[in-house]
Amino acid sequence: MNPSSPGSGWRGPSLAVTLLLAMLLVVGLAVGGMFLFSNLAVRREVARLPPEVQAYLRARQEAERLGQQLAPNPPVPEIRLGDADQASLPPGQSSPGVSGTVTLPGGGVVTVTDGRREEEPGRRPERAFPAVLNPRSQDFVRDVQTSLVQAGLLAALVAATLGLLLARRVARPVTAVSQAAARLAGGDLAARAPVLTGEREVADLARTFNEMAQSLQTLERERQQAVADIAHELRTPIAIMQARLDALEDGVYPLEPGQVALLSTQTQLLTRLVGDLRTLTLADAGRLGLHTREVDLSDLAGQVVRDLGDRAGARGVTLTLQSQPALLIADPDRMRQVAANLVENALRHARSEVAVCVEVDGTAARLHVDDDGPGIPEESREQVFTRFTRLDESRARDTGGSGLGLAIVRALTLAHGGQASTGASPLGGARFTVVLPLRRDG
Repeated sequence: MNPSSPGSGWRGPSLAVTLLLAMLLVVGLAVGGMFLFSNLAVRREVARLPPEVQAYLRARQEAERLGQQLAPNPPVPEIRLGDADQASLPPGQSSPGVSGTVTLPGGGVVTVTDGRREEEPGRRPERAFPAVLNPRSQDFVRDVQTSLVQAGLLAALVAATLGLLLARRVARPVTAVSQAAARLAGGDLAARAPVLTGEREVADLARTFNEMAQSLQTLERERQQAVADIAHELRTPIAIMQARLDALEDGVYPLEPGQVALLSTQTQLLTRLVGDLRTLTLADAGRLGLHTREVDLSDLAGQVVRDLGDRAGARGVTLTLQSQPALLIADPDRMRQVAANLVENALRHARSEVAVCVEVDGTAARLHVDDDGPGIPEESREQVFTRFTRLDESRARDTGGSGLGLAIVRALTLAHGGQASTGASPLGGARFTVVLPLRRDG
C-alpha cells in the first residue's frame, strides 16, 4: 500500500517535528559550510607559503602522526672566532674579519665578507621560517574548528528551543481548525474554529473555515426549510382531493361535472408545482437545457398579454403593453415562462392596472411589469425571489400560487446571462424588471 495514498492511514510527521528538523538542518548546513570554507581558506594561505615552509609543515604533520618531535625552527648559521666573541655578538652574527660561504639546510647560500652576511649572486637567498611554525600557531586551525563545533552545538540547542516554541505557536491554531473540521465532518454544523491572535495567515485560515461552516449551516437550514415548504405545498391540494374523493365515495357530494372540475384544478396545481420544482432543481445544478434561437422579446410579451387578457378582465384589471423590438438569443419557451410568471404575479396583487413594457437600453433589453397594488417593502425585495416566499399568504394560496414563480424568473434570467430585480412602480405598486443582453450582430 502506498503510504501517501488517501485512506491508507499513514500520517506524516507533526508540524513541531518538521520545524525542529528544518531548523537543525539549517544549523548543520551553516556549521558544515563554515568548516568547509575555513579549510579552504587555510589551504589557500598555506599554498602562498614558500616551498621550504610547506615542506616543513608536511614533515611536521608526518612527525606528529608518528609521535616524533620536530624542531620548530632550524638553527641560523654562524661563523665565530673564540669564546669572547660569543658573549658580545648577537645570535646569527659572525666575528669581524671572517669571510666564507655557508650553505643553509633549506638550500640557501650565505656569503660572509668581513663578518657581514650577504646573499651570493645567483643563489637562492636565505629564508627564515615564519612564526607560523611555532607549536601554538600550528594548533590555530584546530582551535578554530573546535570553536565552530561548540558554536554549532549551542546554535543547535537554540534552534531546537526556537523550533519547539514556533511549532507550538503555529500548531495550536492549526490543531484547533483541524478539530473543528472533524466536528463539522461528523455532522456538527455549528462547529467553529477559534480565531487566535498570531500569524495573519493562520488567523485567515480560521476565519475562512468559519465562513465555510456558516455557509454550510445556512444551506442546511434552507434545505430543511425547502423540504418542509414542499411538503406543505403538496399536502394542501392532496388533502383537498382526498376530502372530495371521500365525500364522493360516501355520497355526500354527487358525481357531477363541477366536482370533477374541482379535482382537475387541484391536479393541475400539483402538476405545475412538480414542474416548477424540477425547473429550479435543474437550474441550481446547472443542467437546465436551453434551446436558444433568435427571438423578439416584444413578441413574446405580446403573446403573454393576449393569453392572460381574459384573466385580467375577470379580475377587473386593465392589462396594457408598450414595447419596441428587442432581438435576443434565448429559449423562447423559457422567456415566455418568465413573462407569464411576472404578469400573473402582478395580476394577483394589482387593484386595477398592470402595465407591461419592453424597451432597449444600450446593449440590453429590459422587460418591466408594473402594478398598482400594495407594493413590496424595501427590506423584502430580495426575499421575494426565494422559494415559497409569500408576502400575502392567504391571497397567494387562494389564487393557486405555488410560491415558486419569482424564484423561477430569477433562475431562468440568470441562465440567459441576465438579472432580475424589483422596486417601486410609477403606478404606486411593485415593478419587476428583467434585463437581458441583446443579440450581437456578427
